[in-house]
Amino acid sequence: MRYEIVFLLSSLSCFILGCQAERESITQGSTSSWGEPSNGLRCSIDTTETRWSKGNPVLVSVTVENASGSKVDLRTIPAFTLNESQYWCPVDIRGEEHTLPANARSIISLEKGASMNTRIDISKLGWDRGISSIWPAQNLFSLVPPGRYSLRLDIEVVNGGGSKWIHSNQVELTISK
Repeated sequence: MRYEIVFLLSSLSCFILGCQAERESITQGSTSSWGEPSNGLRCSIDTTETRWSKGNPVLVSVTVENASGSKVDLRTIPAFTLNESQYWCPVDIRGEEHTLPANARSIISLEKGASMNTRIDISKLGWDRGISSIWPAQNLFSLVPPGRYSLRLDIEVVNGGGSKWIHSNQVELTISK
């Protein structure tokens, strides 16, 4: 009986330590690179693939974290950009469909220390060249030619007294035929 208890305790501690190591690697892996904090928030993006091609999903993980000492409530217009706004794609990072309609806002409301995570297939959203008054509706692969690009999430803050922008880290990628 004594050996069974020792074995069970040993197995339990290995399981707990293994789970802790896995949890740390998951949280460290997808949010290891952040944009500069702004308006009390910091943002990180990550992709499962850095080579994108037509017909395949383009999944981007977005993490927004409240890095301030209090609750943050912001009305925003988030948009993915390729090569410093050469191409853009407005996105609702809080919605289920992730399409941000024209004149709509994405509300980011996070308690102190809280974060939000979402995965978005950006190949299903509307894209256009540069930011303009025409709301993007083109397909990513029909619009953007093959080549090397930098992807970033730029969040325009339309209320609040701080900076007007929150930027994520950049992810280098290749679009192929």
